[in-house]
Amino acid sequence: MTTKNKNFEEMMKELESIVNKLDNDQISLEESMDLYQKGMALSKSCEETLKEAETKVSKMMENEADSNDESDTE
Repeated sequence: MTTKNKNFEEMMKELESIVNKLDNDQISLEESMDLYQKGMALSKSCEETLKEAETKVSKMMENEADSNDESDTE
């Protein structure tokens, strides 16, 4: 499953799992590098998801404020 098909909570859970694995001293350098790259990609996807959510919330708040302004003038 690609990161684009996962929801925010699934990506965060996977990112947490990667961090836990990286904290383990028993993994090889190659595995650590692979996990790091995967974690960075997940982190970027999470950040994009949060930015999209923030934009949506801002638009909803603007629309609500506009609606309130229109009803105040009526």
